[in-house]
Amino acid sequence: MSGSAAYGLFMGIAFVLLGQVAPQPVGSILLWGSLAGQLTWGTGVCWRRTGLPFATAAMAIGATTSGLLTVFAVSGNVFPDLPLGWWVPVAFGLFSGPVCIFVESRVHRAEWRRWRDYMEPTNAWDIFTGRHIPNLRDEAK
Repeated sequence: MSGSAAYGLFMGIAFVLLGQVAPQPVGSILLWGSLAGQLTWGTGVCWRRTGLPFATAAMAIGATTSGLLTVFAVSGNVFPDLPLGWWVPVAFGLFSGPVCIFVESRVHRAEWRRWRDYMEPTNAWDIFTGRHIPNLRDEAK
């Protein structure tokens, strides 16, 4: 199983366990707070190592959306049972992050290809620890 698939499976299990099985809102606070922290850290790593603006923006949008979902859970409103008005920023985050990744793959094709090739042998732990993000800035020199 590739690292990306294993990481996705792990995140899916975490989503079910913390978002559905665990007592709420504590489970959702742990889930979204952890994801917000990981994506915030990943945003900095991504920018320092790659300089790719759309990939970095996608991580920042994901961190912000996860942070919002954490705040919503603290107020007693857990995902997906949110008031209608709160779905606007959440839907924006869920939609615009993948769009940024798509744009990045088209605007910076060579760098995206190098990142994809670099990720091929990585495992889920590499993704969790940020080692799946190559240092494209050094390669450009």
